[in-house]
Amino acid sequence: MSKKKKGFKSPAKSVNAVGEINVTPLIDIVLVLLIIYMVVTPVMLNQMSAELPDSTETVEQEDIPEEQLLVAACEDGTYAIDREVKDLPLIVEALRKKIKKKKKKTVVFVDSHPETPYPQVVKLMDAVREAGHQANYTAKIGLASLKTDKDFIACTPRKESPPAPAAVTPTEGG
Repeated sequence: MSKKKKGFKSPAKSVNAVGEINVTPLIDIVLVLLIIYMVVTPVMLNQMSAELPDSTETVEQEDIPEEQLLVAACEDGTYAIDREVKDLPLIVEALRKKIKKKKKKTVVFVDSHPETPYPQVVKLMDAVREAGHQANYTAKIGLASLKTDKDFIACTPRKESPPAPAAVTPTEGG
């Protein structure tokens, strides 16, 4: 009786063994993934579309209508509404009241300092959306154009206009 060892046997040596990697399955997988991404990408781009205006009109900063709503994210981490610096909950409350007063679709313009971190701007946009939902109206968000550091004034208080001169009536004689 011959004794057989338990365990693994060494494979029979074959003369035709190839020591190279077979890349055909890898190429097949990469091509399938490429086709999937080519099909899915246009669908993803359509979901992220934005409505851009056909033309824009530049309005002088001091000529902004009173009924227009402007909120801003300041460089120092604060927020402002109509050039008044306030806490974010107070801005949401003020926007809610103004949107409710208008009783229609309202456009709220969001402006930010060029050095403001992006998450702070997104937080402000979410607050505008929340104020619209609280007022039970849709508030559209408009983004103000990018300004230079010296042109950004949305966080600075308005200049008080000088008092009007007293009415002078001409006197006869004189």
